Amino acid sequence: MINGEITIENDEYVGDFNLDLTINTGQTSQMPWINHNGIYYENITLDDDPVVIALRQDKLNDPLYVKYFSNKSINEDLLHDKLFYIFDLNYPMDEFRKFLKEDDMLSDTFKFNRGLRLFKAHNVFESIISSILSANNSIKRWTKTIHEIRKNHGPANLVNDVKYPAFPDEKTFIKIPEENLKTYGSGYRSSQMLETTSMILKKPDFHNEIFNMNYTDAFNELNKLSGVGPKVADCILLYGYGKYESFPTDVWINRIMSYLYFNSQKISNKKITSYAQDKYGIYSGYVQLYLFNYARKSGLLSQLKK
Repeated sequence: MINGEITIENDEYVGDFNLDLTINTGQTSQMPWINHNGIYYENITLDDDPVVIALRQDKLNDPLYVKYFSNKSINEDLLHDKLFYIFDLNYPMDEFRKFLKEDDMLSDTFKFNRGLRLFKAHNVFESIISSILSANNSIKRWTKTIHEIRKNHGPANLVNDVKYPAFPDEKTFIKIPEENLKTYGSGYRSSQMLETTSMILKKPDFHNEIFNMNYTDAFNELNKLSGVGPKVADCILLYGYGKYESFPTDVWINRIMSYLYFNSQKISNKKITSYAQDKYGIYSGYVQLYLFNYARKSGLLSQLKK
């Protein structure tokens, strides 16, 4: 086993970054990474080879300390770039902060979300399955199901006598019996997940095609998948493919937006999404992420539940 270390200093990226907050906000790119004593572990892929990484950040904007464990030597520059992608460290956070301040309804959200960034998928297929599972489901339940799928069917690396499983690829996933998926907590979504996997496997270049499509075409294409409606498609596009125009709208985002902009009137999800995308443009995905976490932390969500 080869191991090494790199450090990402906060002057390497623009704006704030909070590792703990980013990993634990329920983004459907993946389940939260395994936390041992404040160190986050994950099994990722570099140049098609598995690498277990261990990340630590003591507090907001402190350096990101990275250890890696691999059976082969790795390119540390590639690892650096991969982490910048996963945690969206190239995002112009200062520009986004200015955008929030210009809207009276959004100006308070930043102080509740300092350092929060997109937690982007390093395995897009996992994000598709996670997003399907998240529909009408709690964060605790869908992440438990993902954990069970990883544990029972994913390739694992052993580091210090601990197994770190990755999510199985499409060819492995399609072979999982539907009954097994149900025992992991996926319920009626089991058949949808398997059907979607089959549809993806029929298009060998599926993920690259979606990456290269514009938002509208990609949205329409994803809506053809089993178990994928508008909200799930937007989750996949935002967290899986990094399309910032996405604005996933569920019942809670609907209530938050209706409260802020429509005097708490009943508004369709479709209208909420369209309004948000027109108003926020390329900031739509981040605004959605910030709004939901703001509503949780400020007490607004509890107020809207009444």
